[in-house]
Amino acid sequence: MKYSLFKDKDIRFLGLDLDGTVLTDDKRLTQRTAETLTEAAKAGILVVPITGRPLSGIPEDILGLPGIRYVISSNGAVTTDLAAHKRLRGEYLSKDAALRITEEVMRRGLLHSVFIDDIGWCEEAFYRRQTERFDPTPLKAYVRASRRPAENIFRLIEECESGVENLWFIARSRQERDELNAWIRENRDVRTVLTADRDVETGNPAADKGLALTELAESFGIAREQTVSFGDNDNDLGMLRAAGIAVAMGNGLEKVKKEADLVAKSNEEDGAAEVIEQILYYRRQLTAHA
Repeated sequence: MKYSLFKDKDIRFLGLDLDGTVLTDDKRLTQRTAETLTEAAKAGILVVPITGRPLSGIPEDILGLPGIRYVISSNGAVTTDLAAHKRLRGEYLSKDAALRITEEVMRRGLLHSVFIDDIGWCEEAFYRRQTERFDPTPLKAYVRASRRPAENIFRLIEECESGVENLWFIARSRQERDELNAWIRENRDVRTVLTADRDVETGNPAADKGLALTELAESFGIAREQTVSFGDNDNDLGMLRAAGIAVAMGNGLEKVKKEADLVAKSNEEDGAAEVIEQILYYRRQLTAHA
C-alpha cells in the first residue's frame, strides 16, 4: 500500500503549501482538511503553512486553526511566530536588485507587486489594474487583503527598513516571461521561480521554502526524516527536496511529481487531508507499540 512509507515513522513536522495544495481551486479550506490539520496539531505535530503568499494574504481559516503558530511566507523569505508577533527569519532582496527589476517591469507596463512588511505594494495605476483583473476571480479576497497602493514605489523601496521580501510580475507572453527571467538571473544575485504560465517571482537566493523548513525544524530538534512536505508548483521544489518525505498533489506539475515520494489525490479531492489521515493512523500504531 502506498501509505506504508509512513509506517514506523515518527512524523513531527508537516510543511504545507496553500494554493493548489491545502486550498481548493476556488481558494477554500474544506471542513475535512481543517479537521485533519487540527487533529495533527493536537497529536503534537508541528503544522506549518509554507506559501508564496505574504502573511497578509493567508486566509483567516488557516491562521485561525488551533495549533498554527508558525508560518513561512513569501516563498521562504519570512518565518513568523504568530503567537510572539515576531519574525524568526528574514531573507531579503537587495535594494539595488529590487529597484532595477521594478523599474524594468514598470517601463514595460506589467502588473506587479513589491512585497515589503507582509504587503504587496505598487503605484496607484497598477493597483487599480491589479484589483480589476482579479476581482472577478477566486483570488479577489487574497488580492484585496494583501495589496496596497504606494504613492512612490521607488521611494518606498529605498526607505524600507525591513527589506523587500519578494517581487512578482505577470508578463504578456511566455516569451516575455522567459526573456525577463533570464535578464533578472544574469544581472542580479537573486532566485526566481515561475509560479504560473506568465508569472515570475524574484527573491533572495536564501528565500527558499526548503531552507526555511529545514531551519525551523532544526530549531525544534526535529530531524529531516521526521518531516513531510506537500506541494504542487515550481516554488515548492525546495521544500519537497528538503523534507524526509515529499508529497506532490495530483494536480501538481509533472516535474513536482517526479521529485515526490508519494503523489496524493488533487487539491479538489482533499488529497493532502487523506495523506495526513494516514500519517496519523500510523502514528497511533507507533505510539500503541511504544
